[in-house]
Amino acid sequence: MKKLILLLSIGLLITSCSSEENEIPEIQTQVLVKIEQRQFDFNNGALTEKIIFEYNNQRPTIALFYDENNQLTYTSEWNYSNNNFLSSIKGYLPSGTLDSETNITYDSSNRIIQTKRSEENSTYLTTTDFTHNSNNTITSNTNSNGNISSKTFEINNIGIIDKEVVNGNVIVSVQYEDLKPISKTSYSTSYNYTYLVSGSFPSSFQSIFGNNTVNVVLFQNSLDNSLESFTTELIKKVESNSTIIEYTFTLNNDNYPLTKKDFYNGKLENEFDYYYE
Repeated sequence: MKKLILLLSIGLLITSCSSEENEIPEIQTQVLVKIEQRQFDFNNGALTEKIIFEYNNQRPTIALFYDENNQLTYTSEWNYSNNNFLSSIKGYLPSGTLDSETNITYDSSNRIIQTKRSEENSTYLTTTDFTHNSNNTITSNTNSNGNISSKTFEINNIGIIDKEVVNGNVIVSVQYEDLKPISKTSYSTSYNYTYLVSGSFPSSFQSIFGNNTVNVVLFQNSLDNSLESFTTELIKKVESNSTIIEYTFTLNNDNYPLTKKDFYNGKLENEFDYYYE
């Protein structure tokens, strides 16, 4: 599960374009081909892991995990259906042995209705089924090695999930400005978001699941872990009464990221480099 969360933490995608100063502008498209992420120890700042994300056709296809000594520890392979929706993620050990697999099932409206995950050579099996109700809610039922749990997601009037409810209690709620989260309350802790004035990602991460914005939440079965995947705007700061998460960027000529740094209460956690062609 750790590898999956890291993969989804990139929260962005792909294309950009620029025009030359002609009477008829010539459109030039930049395509994201690679992201390199470096993670650091929160206490001493030492490099702990490097992850290289490879892209093809505007979609992530491979993630390579390396330890602090630059030794390959894991490989994740992303696979897509004929309609270009993410259909599975397979994880391999350095020996080439299949270690984990996630499969996604969609309905005729391109909504996720089931995810199946196996980890550590099928030692851990988790199946989550989603029921899309007529009252703008989605019921999630999960069987994880025989342990049963359920929750409900509520959809707001613009089609975005804005509440996660467990046993009748709202555990996560989000206020949006269009697709942009402005504030979040998670387990009684409130967070506020601020954004850079300029700059953006070319596309939101949720688009690899199609145009239905509920899918990225359902894939992770968590509103808390996915709400930042809707917007293409660049988050500058996420702040609560006890934590400050800050993001710094450098941008290319098209105002898309070239580098990004994440700081948690002033300490560097991640660095990202973005490569286009």
